[in-house]
Amino acid sequence: MSLFLFVCWLLLSVPLAATEISTGFMLGLPYDPQSFYIRTDAAAKWEKTYSSREYRTQARGKLMNLRLAQALFHDEWMTERPFDPRKNTDQVIEALDFYKAHGVLMINVSLQGGQAGYEKAVNSIDRQNGYRFGEEKGTYVSAFRPNGSLKPEWLARLERLLRAADDRGMIVNLMYFYQGQDEVFDSPGAIHTAAQNITDWLIAKQIRNVIIEVANEWDLQGDRWDFGGYIPENIIDLMREIRSRFGRAGYKLPITASSDGRMNYPDSLSRVSDVILIHGNGRTLAQKMQRAMDLKKAERPVLMNEDDNGRQATPENLVKELASCDLFFEHAAGWGYMPWVQAQRFPFRYLPHDGDSEMAYFHDVLDHIAGLTLKKHPHPGRNRERGKPVARR
Repeated sequence: MSLFLFVCWLLLSVPLAATEISTGFMLGLPYDPQSFYIRTDAAAKWEKTYSSREYRTQARGKLMNLRLAQALFHDEWMTERPFDPRKNTDQVIEALDFYKAHGVLMINVSLQGGQAGYEKAVNSIDRQNGYRFGEEKGTYVSAFRPNGSLKPEWLARLERLLRAADDRGMIVNLMYFYQGQDEVFDSPGAIHTAAQNITDWLIAKQIRNVIIEVANEWDLQGDRWDFGGYIPENIIDLMREIRSRFGRAGYKLPITASSDGRMNYPDSLSRVSDVILIHGNGRTLAQKMQRAMDLKKAERPVLMNEDDNGRQATPENLVKELASCDLFFEHAAGWGYMPWVQAQRFPFRYLPHDGDSEMAYFHDVLDHIAGLTLKKHPHPGRNRERGKPVARR
């Protein structure tokens, strides 16, 4: 073999430097089990998140995050309005630098979308949230085909987004299954096939900056999950199956599932989760505090990645938003803002600005996260009546 060919082979056989996420629980002693750790090279030392000099020491080990469930969105049944899936993902990528500059290290995206907020009066679309309602009235948003195989166009958008986040040292919380779209699958076996296929794809691509969320709100009550509640009934087996795919990968990704707004996380699930992932939708601050304290016994990072404190851009909702943010910043491993009106309800908008009240509200929340995490605020002169950046100790 010539020297040139040998060098080419060597370059191809050694993984490129990549942002890699883990937890102290996964790494073992002497790491803090309730903190997140990151490195940018497989040979580098693990450090707590937010350890570089621009960040405040109080932020170390946390993951402040944004729920952008529609970052890969494509509703194959929605024809009422024009929509370009590639451009949608491009707009998320364009906003990443703004998020990172405000101390956000993770975005939460879905392979089966989320509630798109279709409403005749708002976006001239009259559709219900879910595949179960059929082509005329429902939604079809899924990276998976009915047999569990993967759609190349979704994978192309996903890879571009993952690489863009990696370039910025950011993490992606990747949601596999959503209750509105599990009816896409033609059998419970296809659910397992889908989980295996997407996990194997992540491994083949050497993706290391992902936290795998197997099911979004795995414990929703009623008949929201299809096949007799198959995913909730088998969530632990699914998580173990996914973890087993990393046996020969040379690395492993954190694996978890998120609760619904009741913030329940039974011990049986905690024991197989690398992160305790909860939603605080509709709960009081006191309830959230109690749950954050209760879940610490699991000795994993406790992370909120969705928190609905009211969807209208009002001063009252902003107060609740920022109080919840402070609580999970101080007493847990991080908080996730859900810009529902701005970035989850169609049409989606991802870059905050002061041009209207809803996007200014989004900006206010990010300013607050910046005040918690960064030594130097990106907008020191920005001072709004509705939500002022908080001076930190």
